[in-house]
Amino acid sequence: MSALEEATQSWWMRAGTALGFHVPVVAFALRTAFAAFVALLIAYAVGLEHPHWAAMSAWASSQPMREHLLSRSIYRFGGSVVGVVFAIALVLVAQDSLWVLAIGLAMWGALCAFLGNLQRGYMVYGCMLAGYSAAMVVLLHHGPADSVWPFAWDRMFTVITGVAAALCISWCFAPRRKAAVLIAQSRAALAGVLQAAAAGLRQQPMPEGGDYAQLLSRLAAVEELLELYPEGSRTARNTSKAMHWQQHYALELVYQLGQIRSVQGGADIAKERVWTFAALAEEQPVALQWSLAKALDELVAALQAEPLQQAAQTMALSQALRHAIVACEDVVAGIQAQEKQVQPGINALYLLLQEMRRGLHAEALDLLGSTDTHKSDRRAEPLPLHRDWVGAREAAVRAGGTLLVFGVVWAWTQASIVAFGMLGLSVMLLVFSAFESPGRTMAFVLRGQLIGAALALLCQALIWPLAQSAWQMVWMVLPFALIGGLLFAHKRTAAGAMDINMAMFILLAPVFPDTASLGKHLSMALAVVSGPALAWVVYRWVYPTNAQRRMQTLARMMVQEVPAMAQRLLQEGKPSLWTEGAGAGSSLWQAQLHHRLLRLVRWADKTRLPGRVKLPRMGLSLRAMQTAMLQLQQWRKATILATPALRRTERLAEVALYRTVEWGKAAPSAALSSKAQAAWERLAQQPTLPAVLAAQLLRIAQRDIPELDAVRQALR
Repeated sequence: MSALEEATQSWWMRAGTALGFHVPVVAFALRTAFAAFVALLIAYAVGLEHPHWAAMSAWASSQPMREHLLSRSIYRFGGSVVGVVFAIALVLVAQDSLWVLAIGLAMWGALCAFLGNLQRGYMVYGCMLAGYSAAMVVLLHHGPADSVWPFAWDRMFTVITGVAAALCISWCFAPRRKAAVLIAQSRAALAGVLQAAAAGLRQQPMPEGGDYAQLLSRLAAVEELLELYPEGSRTARNTSKAMHWQQHYALELVYQLGQIRSVQGGADIAKERVWTFAALAEEQPVALQWSLAKALDELVAALQAEPLQQAAQTMALSQALRHAIVACEDVVAGIQAQEKQVQPGINALYLLLQEMRRGLHAEALDLLGSTDTHKSDRRAEPLPLHRDWVGAREAAVRAGGTLLVFGVVWAWTQASIVAFGMLGLSVMLLVFSAFESPGRTMAFVLRGQLIGAALALLCQALIWPLAQSAWQMVWMVLPFALIGGLLFAHKRTAAGAMDINMAMFILLAPVFPDTASLGKHLSMALAVVSGPALAWVVYRWVYPTNAQRRMQTLARMMVQEVPAMAQRLLQEGKPSLWTEGAGAGSSLWQAQLHHRLLRLVRWADKTRLPGRVKLPRMGLSLRAMQTAMLQLQQWRKATILATPALRRTERLAEVALYRTVEWGKAAPSAALSSKAQAAWERLAQQPTLPAVLAAQLLRIAQRDIPELDAVRQALR
């Protein structure tokens, strides 16, 4: 690029910024607006009944990155197909009975809301689209049941036209996703964890940024980026899967580091021996210990280098990783040669290094842009991630119940204006139910739809009356489409700008001559904007949801896992009745807890929650308490109750588990907490228990239950 071109570009960028535009977004917004107009033009040319639906599909499908554009378009098409198929079946079954249609739509909307809130990425959008696509066909169809087929085909062809227009136009300009950005952030977070581990090996203070809470925040930031990263690319999906496993093992190592500091900082329980990094110096010569720390330092330096699309850099990182693994194996071999147990911290470090080696192959393929994915490591068992069952259930009740109420009104009055408003309400209750704060989002949506309705009324009242043909009406929409694109890129109207264009195009149905009065156009506009207004009321009063409430729900789910695990362990029965495989799959809860903790920390960081400093301690207590209960159960399973002392320990173990169930399932109570703490303290004092296990059980009483009590009180 010449100096003159650079100067010209800088001038335009400065001018756009001065006018309040997001300059990088302007090009995307204008090409999307043009794609929407082209979709409208093509749909009208081929004679589709609702060409403006094609323009709406083009806006809904467009994404800034090429892979996301492809994935969203696929889910747009797939969700529309599923929704239209259900709508056809419902209309044919109902045979003009509005009551059957209302009940069927309510049930379908509830199902789509439930499934959508359990998904991730653009699968959420696909599920929600299936819900309101069915509503579009059912609520806007007029006439006998058999006439639904042309209407349904029209819906499908408009979606195909809009998706195709968005793909053809945006594909030429949309950049590919930048794998190096995510990989660099993931490696930086892993480097921070390894730095903290190296400091632990040297018995030194944690480095800057190596605090337990800070490490969690860095890992949580990576977790958020993994939400949409795998969309549209098999290579990216393999990378995302590898990073999820790295996150899991990194968090396991962070937990062990947190355990060390907790034990070292606790005056009452510091006397108990804990097999972590703190005990390593007693098991191995200092030379091996420092050799591993040095290898970790070299690996950290390699991870902190900027990821490049060069095989040489991958080889250097692979070599540093191999040296760290060999050094860790030397330490493990030395411990095992003395017939002693490998510390959990060393074990977690080794597993993380091994997972990083497997993940490095997937990252290298992603950086180099290779489609040869058979070389990357694929696990048969997927990492169990968090699913918001509570939020999904609430969204289903909210959407299904509201649609049922308005459906009854529609069936009773048979008013088309009620059906039109019900359509907008179904979109609001489905699409935005998965947002962090849907009620707050409705304010921006309402503002956007008011602007879009105003632009549509302006076109209908002042511009379309000048048209001499239907084609002129279509072409007169072009300036308004471009205005919608500019509003999408402006800082003041960016929030809710998608709804500006959606509301504008749903009202701009070119029919020549336009015989509808201004009052008719105004009533239709009011019906459109009534959707977000009614949805705002529903979101405010029916299971009110915001980011803080979602965090509280997630934290409650995490805390409730403790009494749930205690209940399961009690239900396994006496040790003599246990069967082989009891307690199998215990590692799955660790992975799910890790993922939930990262999501919770990220939400707290984004919302600047005042009490977020307690979250790392909560995660530490949850992990430690469940681990201790599982290890207690394993001891009970492996122990023959041949002496009175062992039988007494068994009875006290059952009492402690029972008290934990009572403590967790009831409302926070000082009396129940005291009983649970006393039960665990009595159990920890039994001489028949191994010293390490006794120390863990004592920490349940002295640290974990008080920590979780504070969280439960804060969540009330």
